[in-house]
Amino acid sequence: MDDRNGADAPRGPRPLIVAAWVFGALAAAGALLGPIWWLLAPDRARGTALGEGDVFTGTTEALFAGEGTFVLITALAGLFGGYVVYMVQFPLSRRHPRDLRLWCLLAGFLGSSAGTLLTWRIGVLLDTPLHTALARAQAGDDVTVGLHLEATAFLVAWPFVFVLQYALLDLISMIRRDLPGVPRPARPAAAAPDTPWPGPSPVGEGPDPLTR
Repeated sequence: MDDRNGADAPRGPRPLIVAAWVFGALAAAGALLGPIWWLLAPDRARGTALGEGDVFTGTTEALFAGEGTFVLITALAGLFGGYVVYMVQFPLSRRHPRDLRLWCLLAGFLGSSAGTLLTWRIGVLLDTPLHTALARAQAGDDVTVGLHLEATAFLVAWPFVFVLQYALLDLISMIRRDLPGVPRPARPAAAAPDTPWPGPSPVGEGPDPLTR
């Protein structure tokens, strides 16, 4: 996925500009998904305060449903983002022949990582009143638990699915031999019908009957 070398290769900061747009778009998408997660998450779990911000909720389904909603939203964002980024860089690479795949892959991975962090932090921030009430609750009080992630490993869903989708589309392009920005190898010119046989005569010494 390296840029093409050569005197006719385009110069300038265009790959950096494209990568910056990809990163910014995915990060902005994460900021928008934060309120969406907050709205789509089911009813908040309820539990018993243990003091000092700790809470006991048991194995309530509402607690896991909020995290499941987060994984579903971010995984779909990675699937959609990987498709859109690859499809956008495809015509750009062909219009001005230059291989942008690696630039977009790295920018997409970093943008997806930033986006999932913003989704997490903004969604949690919108439930600040519930988190504040829990921090002030006395042991034994019945409280409502705001959005949070018990398993921060769920944060890898978006960048992982993005890279997987992007790599799958790139593999399809490799199989079809239409990689964007990568020049196709020139086909050797076909020999003229009356071109003499370049090797030794298949019948030994003497005139070659193939040249007649």
